[in-house]
Amino acid sequence: MTKNRYNSIELFAGAGGLALGLEMAGFTTRALVEIDKHCCETLRANRKNYFPKAKIFERDITELDPSEILKKCRMGKEAVTLIAGGPPCQGFSIAKTSKGGRHVDDPRNSLFLHFARFVREIKPPIFLMENVPGLANMERGQVVEYILKHFHDLGYSVNHKILNAADFGAPQLRKRIFLLGFRGERMLRFPNPSHSPERHNLLGLKPYRTIRETFAELTPDMPNQEMPKHTAKKRQRLAGIKAGSSWQGWHFRDTFDRPSRTITGHCRDDWVHPVEHRAGTVREMAALQTYPHDYVFKGPIMALNYVKFNFQYRQVGNSVPAILAKAIGESIIRQVQKVPKSDPKHAEQASSRIEVAQLVRTEQARLSIA
Repeated sequence: MTKNRYNSIELFAGAGGLALGLEMAGFTTRALVEIDKHCCETLRANRKNYFPKAKIFERDITELDPSEILKKCRMGKEAVTLIAGGPPCQGFSIAKTSKGGRHVDDPRNSLFLHFARFVREIKPPIFLMENVPGLANMERGQVVEYILKHFHDLGYSVNHKILNAADFGAPQLRKRIFLLGFRGERMLRFPNPSHSPERHNLLGLKPYRTIRETFAELTPDMPNQEMPKHTAKKRQRLAGIKAGSSWQGWHFRDTFDRPSRTITGHCRDDWVHPVEHRAGTVREMAALQTYPHDYVFKGPIMALNYVKFNFQYRQVGNSVPAILAKAIGESIIRQVQKVPKSDPKHAEQASSRIEVAQLVRTEQARLSIA
């Protein structure tokens, strides 16, 4: 890994949230692989400003060879620091094996295996994989154990953890599982939270960012700010949903002074504005995902839920919040820069010292209050 040059390859790039955060952290995105044409339009529209060194591969990963990417990006395997991405979890049909479904290790069954194929063939020092938190409990934990064993057999030590984007400054209570692998015996750690749901907390963390704070930065002339069009009947129905209440008729509505609940690929249908009787705009949803305000989304704005292409709302709803990816990326770089290769235990020892210091500060604060 050359100093100040951490090259990454992004698989299953989507609209670019994960790659964007890693780029902001200090990684240089060299390749973005994505099969959906509208996501690729979005990536191309933002490439100049946010991924200037990246080549975009609008390809099916099952038919793509890692050597092709390396050749077109003009780099060798040794130049790749990180492979990142979020392979869809729907391919895992292990829960259906008793009913005739495929076994989990059937290569036709899971796009995860193609992510692992890139890791196996390129052998980057680090990989980062993201997925829905339910992956941890699929088939009573057997699926995630299978994934961990698979990477262990490839020579990686893997740390995994469910992170909440709100803990890192996103105005959204969004939990995702991340698997962070390092080639060798060293175990990389995830970043500590920078934000807290409590405004006055003993660790001195910032309070959660709210919808109000986030939307206050938006203006009507920003891209993707087209207002949703609703019938009078739908507006009346949305008006009857109380802010902060539980899901109602496939909709939810949060109060302005708290983070949003998790937005999804269906956010045009299920997310309701806190005070206006309408759905959110694409730009508002993108702000909840911490995309920059000039990040442009391309393709159809909306479509029926059964379509297979990624329209703008789906692109945004399925994204990794950029600020969360940035925190992970910065943590990775700090550990790689500070920990000598000859001393794999040093990272764990240093992290333990930080945790002890935090506990001391907490106890001192508690005693001063008492």
